[in-house]
Amino acid sequence: MPLAFADAVDKVESLTRVFAEVAEEVVDEARLGQPVPTCTGWRIGDLVDHLATIHRWAADALGAEHAPPRAERPADADLVRWYRTSAERLVDALRAAGPDAPAWTLWGDRVAGFWARRQLHETAVHLFDLLNAFRYGDQWHLDADLALDGIREILEGFYPRQVRLGRSSALPGVVRFEVTHDGGDAPTVLESPAVGDGPHAGSALGTVTGTAADVYLGLWGRQPLRGCSQELAETLRAAKLTP
Repeated sequence: MPLAFADAVDKVESLTRVFAEVAEEVVDEARLGQPVPTCTGWRIGDLVDHLATIHRWAADALGAEHAPPRAERPADADLVRWYRTSAERLVDALRAAGPDAPAWTLWGDRVAGFWARRQLHETAVHLFDLLNAFRYGDQWHLDADLALDGIREILEGFYPRQVRLGRSSALPGVVRFEVTHDGGDAPTVLESPAVGDGPHAGSALGTVTGTAADVYLGLWGRQPLRGCSQELAETLRAAKLTP
């Protein structure tokens, strides 16, 4: 289950502060052009600017009936300072709105609670991108319950949306995910929805097994999907479950 709204906003605040601190530490004029291996075609400056823009876009979605325009960073604005103010604006707007305030969303209930969850995962994934670009990817961490919620967000939200928008041709069947836990607890079992209209849309394609963090990063294309056959991993990658 997603975090309670107040906890999710607190986590967004925490993750955005860490992102800003890392950016401030590693970003200088010489390294803004360094490639981001997990975001094809992007450089560090693009990554920081993108996340700042998405934070402002999410804040502007609160109270909106339609998708808001995306703000552009002023040409003379310091990149990391622009990121910090964008993140602070998002957190302040979420707290002022509350979980049930009306909002334009990508799917599901049109309430502000959507954006607390979405921005938590947006920031978590891009924090991995930033750390990994400087070979600190092993320092990235997301609590297992949050990573599990992120997997659910992909399967229940992003994947159907990708199909609806014509960005994915849909999986030719259903994939089972067995998310393992520390301590020997029974795995949490999730399945991809049968959203295709082919004759085998509901048939079993196979199983992916792994920790919540590994499956989460794998589905976001940040690392290879382990715990499944190479054929299944390639099928999932080709299906473009995420943007």
